[in-house]
Amino acid sequence: MKVNVNYKYIDGAHFFVSSDKAAAGLCVAHADLKTAFNEVAKQLRVLFEHNHNIKGTFVPGVSFDHFQKWLEASTALAKGNAEGEQMIMPAAIQPWMFSGEITQ
Repeated sequence: MKVNVNYKYIDGAHFFVSSDKAAAGLCVAHADLKTAFNEVAKQLRVLFEHNHNIKGTFVPGVSFDHFQKWLEASTALAKGNAEGEQMIMPAAIQPWMFSGEITQ
């Protein structure tokens, strides 16, 4: 099982949310990227246990280091816009994989 998690940087905070029905309610935001990234798995675990009575863990589809490098590269490209143009903020959809036993 996987949950797609959307990333966006908005007004000084790194947001991770999901439009997947199974992960309804997921919204993690923090000024520190690593803190926000690491909190996603914790919040998914709580949501699935509370909403679906499913216990297990979630792991991101890519490591934090890989995600951070992608974000830095994407941001650098976005800043390369012509003068006067607004910067296009990077956004991504990342899969978070469920690991555990589904017991309902």
